[in-house]
Amino acid sequence: MPDRLQLTTLQGREFQQDQHNLIHMLRHLAALDELCRSLGVSRISGFVDISLLELEDAANLMARETPGEIEADSETGMVLAIEDLVWHSAALGMASLEAAIHHLERGTSSAVDQIDVPGLLADLRLCQKRLEPLEAQGGQFHLSVRNE
Repeated sequence: MPDRLQLTTLQGREFQQDQHNLIHMLRHLAALDELCRSLGVSRISGFVDISLLELEDAANLMARETPGEIEADSETGMVLAIEDLVWHSAALGMASLEAAIHHLERGTSSAVDQIDVPGLLADLRLCQKRLEPLEAQGGQFHLSVRNE
């Protein structure tokens, strides 16, 4: 299982990767998916892009220690270019985030231990805050997973 989940946004060709590790979302991804399913919105895991993990696996198969040996893309600063990544509508993500936040705020979720709810809400609200300005502008996003 990966140990890092980060929000990555795209508006036009402006690529931004938030450095905050969404550790609570990563830990509770299955519970969030079940919650989203029950609320009739897209699953949070459906927004996860595994491109970086696949690149790491390919590099390992090719006996390279890290994919950093390849020149970084000028727009992303990573080995992968914008077109190599999977993108989702910010509006679609906002619908799932808002539904999950609203449900967790009511305190009626049995899928997540009450002690974990504040940290999970903080991660969800961070994503909501970053996606909100992109929603009306047709921006895109994904949740990037990687190993540290």
